[in-house]
Amino acid sequence: MAANISHLKVMGQSAALADDVVLRWLPKQQLWIDPTRFNQISGENGLRISILPGSFCDTQGRIITERVELELVEIVHKAGMLLAAMPSTSRDGVFESAGMFSLQAKKGEQHLKLIKPLQITWPIYNLNAKPASLQIVTLSMASTRSFSAAAELDWIPFFNKPTPVLKQQGQRWLKFELTQLGWFSAHLPLSREGLKSMLSIRYQDQDFEHKQAFLVFRNHQSVVKLFPYDQKFCAFNIPRRAPACVVMLACKSERYFLGHTCFDGHYANNLTLQLEEVEKGLLPQHLFAIVNR
Repeated sequence: MAANISHLKVMGQSAALADDVVLRWLPKQQLWIDPTRFNQISGENGLRISILPGSFCDTQGRIITERVELELVEIVHKAGMLLAAMPSTSRDGVFESAGMFSLQAKKGEQHLKLIKPLQITWPIYNLNAKPASLQIVTLSMASTRSFSAAAELDWIPFFNKPTPVLKQQGQRWLKFELTQLGWFSAHLPLSREGLKSMLSIRYQDQDFEHKQAFLVFRNHQSVVKLFPYDQKFCAFNIPRRAPACVVMLACKSERYFLGHTCFDGHYANNLTLQLEEVEKGLLPQHLFAIVNR
């Protein structure tokens, strides 16, 4: 994926960082199919989709018989999770993701619904743990709501039981059916690494219009959403001994700001980071460099 940086495109609104405006500089694959025939398609990172005839309908329930456009995004690295603002965390736990993808179907500007299951075959990459099974979940974009006991999760289980991991020719695969379109992840709880704690990150607020902060783990495929509180962000139930990097993004009057601080896991309760203005077009490269160092 890093090789695709020069081809990154802004998907949706470009300013990002709030509930309804999310930072999404990610390669979007556009595929066209004849919905009256059986289709088998593959993404650039190995995701395979089998589609039965008559699988899509419009909002009025009419079956689509004309050409359908599929929009596919595959995430196989932490930088992509951060760019998409798709954390692998909830308020009471940290999770490791084996990958994420988004699938949407359109006819012109109209979004379509799925009325027949899609068969998914999904290669698993970049997972340090070797689980017997992974949980498939649906994702929602990270919000900047403050933490509360009633806060919404950033994901919900898609199946009632774990999905078996299959091995073929040395590669691990997940095979399952999708009955809806949207964002999906395969993840499991992050392995326990010592005591857990709360982490606070302070910054100098410059009357930013939008801002978000994430904790990106160095040795795990995990990106945690931090919750805003006054002029700081907080993370909860974070493993103390897991090295990580805090990344904060902000924007003001179409100007973009980026700050980060990395540490080796022996967390201080309060850390401070400085934000510097960065050129909009170079922001993805900066994020890749921070996450992959």
